[in-house]
Amino acid sequence: MYFKTITRAFASVITAAVCLGTGAMSAFAAGDLSFSRDLDAIGINEGVTAADEEEKEFKFKDIPVSSFAFSNFAAQTDSELERVNWSFSQWEDCHYIFLPATADRKKLHIDYVCDEGEVFLDGEKIVSGEDTDILSKKDEFKVTTAKDTDCGILKILQSDHGSIFIQSEGNSFNDLYNNRWLSLTAHSLMLDAEGNVVYDGEIEKVSAHGNSSWDYSKKKPYNIKLPEKADLFGMGKAKKWVLLSNYLDHSMLRNKLTEEMCKAVGMEYTMDSVFVDLYTDNQYAGTYQLCEKVQIQKKRVNITDLEEETEKLNEKKLKEYPRMTVGAADTLEYMENSYKYYDIPNVPEDITGGYLLQLIQWNRYGGKADSGFVTSRGQAVSVEGPEYASKAQVEYIRGFVQDMEDAIYSDMGYNSKGKHYTDYVDLDSLVRAYLVQEISENIDATYNSFYFWKDSDLKGDGKLHFSPAWDFDLSYGNFITSRTNSDGNTGWSSSFNNLFAAYFPIHGSPLTTPDSGRPAEGMSWLGRLFKNKDFHYRVADIYFKDFEPFLKKLTGGNSPYLTEMAEELSKSAEMNNMLWHTYGGRQYLIFGTSSGATYLESADMVRQFIEKRTNWLSSLWKNDRSKMGDVNYDGEVNVADLLTLQKWLHGSGKTVYLENADENGDGVVDVFDMCRLRAEILGSQEKK
Repeated sequence: MYFKTITRAFASVITAAVCLGTGAMSAFAAGDLSFSRDLDAIGINEGVTAADEEEKEFKFKDIPVSSFAFSNFAAQTDSELERVNWSFSQWEDCHYIFLPATADRKKLHIDYVCDEGEVFLDGEKIVSGEDTDILSKKDEFKVTTAKDTDCGILKILQSDHGSIFIQSEGNSFNDLYNNRWLSLTAHSLMLDAEGNVVYDGEIEKVSAHGNSSWDYSKKKPYNIKLPEKADLFGMGKAKKWVLLSNYLDHSMLRNKLTEEMCKAVGMEYTMDSVFVDLYTDNQYAGTYQLCEKVQIQKKRVNITDLEEETEKLNEKKLKEYPRMTVGAADTLEYMENSYKYYDIPNVPEDITGGYLLQLIQWNRYGGKADSGFVTSRGQAVSVEGPEYASKAQVEYIRGFVQDMEDAIYSDMGYNSKGKHYTDYVDLDSLVRAYLVQEISENIDATYNSFYFWKDSDLKGDGKLHFSPAWDFDLSYGNFITSRTNSDGNTGWSSSFNNLFAAYFPIHGSPLTTPDSGRPAEGMSWLGRLFKNKDFHYRVADIYFKDFEPFLKKLTGGNSPYLTEMAEELSKSAEMNNMLWHTYGGRQYLIFGTSSGATYLESADMVRQFIEKRTNWLSSLWKNDRSKMGDVNYDGEVNVADLLTLQKWLHGSGKTVYLENADENGDGVVDVFDMCRLRAEILGSQEKK
């Protein structure tokens, strides 16, 4: 139907990696790491290593065979990168070879280093430097040497997903693993599951990704930057990509299922992703999720690139200009009404967009936000794009967001300029963003990774849009914490039967982060809006119209979509578990309360949580859906709706909700609908 358009202190860390092959990453380094999500250290477990379960000696860790590698995985390429060495499992005291989907086990090249001459698999001599078909015969072999030394068991697993091989140059992945502030240059070969070459070239930069996802993961996530834009696995051309490890999420599906939900409900600019098997420096690294990076770019957040336009007008690189601050002691200080920018001399005439913004924790604002501002109520905002913003640019978008905030916190939704908050935001995008956070009970919600954007007024609608959704590994019951707002409402992230995202304070509020030293508002933007009838009713309408059908498809029926997703990933996940031992019980969790005995059980725990959450939310909001004629979304149909519609038809007044104004169902809101609404209201009054 067509409608007329309107306007995370946990300092100890795990000290041993689960599976290490020759030359693989060293043990998880101990250090003074701190979980910066304030007061969130509830239910933290240090995890378990093989040595924790029982004191035992490894019989087959130090053996005469120091290297045992296979290669020749794809007929379409003869790259030296497609090579994988075996990995030692401390859990089973044996070795594994983890093969990519493309490997033809009837024709693999093998090379090894053995101090005792030849190596034998089940008594069959294997010649180093030659091709062999032996791995096609079975999945488990007894390894011996020419001197009949017992070297234990070799087990074979093979995935059915695409693969990424990365060979570092200079600094190694082992170096980066132990020092997150390093970066690498590298060469990469990427293959799809059929062996087709997706990418074969240089990687300009490999760096650490994330905060808690890096600090608390033995399996590390990475950012990668290519020298030129490339289309990886059909996701469109771009330079910057993210490799999520999903180590803290034993289902490895929380980010992916959220992506699928966002697509299903029509959220703008959802970042695509694919699961791959990652091999770094000839070692299998696990199942990873290759994702598009949140950025202003034609194939990502496709809005006006204001940074690019600014670069054209200046002689130096924008980051080379001095960094300044107003209203704070320096660029590191968190202070309400302050902002920071780059002293860039020339800016485009149109600075109304595009801007990519992120809500950020108060204690990350100083070090993480190059450009940004703090509102009068203490909400820290990082200007992600332009990353290096001028004074005029920051002042413009700061003022726009402040005007919106003032309207949100007013009694009637209007600021001192007489503008309603819907004059600044695309309401439906904000409602969808809230629902994604509320359904998932994401512990970050409006603390971090809550993105929104504004395009140029010359190209867009002049409003803030809230997307893309990002970072959901600690959601859907995967972390135990609570949020309490200034009204005294408390929600728990592990309980399916309470509101959570609606009860967030602004990060920096004395309620939850007294060490900020600032009087930030005890209720977030979303929390304040949720108290408004119009926002509340719109939440219910969009939930039942867009979200509930997908959630039932995701969790219900004979073949739930989430179960299908897990089954599709199961072979890769099984390899991942043999390396990282990520499921089998509560003792293997870093966060959360429990883990399934198998991968599919771990995934089904997520399904069950979402199913219970859906049923509870549906029951909670079943009577909150709006009615036809309730144009102003106050829960009633009366003269106020008629006046609101009349003003809107004359081009003035606040936003109306068109689905409720199309009285005659012809897809157009016009004077005929107003007349019909008038007749219905008069008829209702006469009956009274």
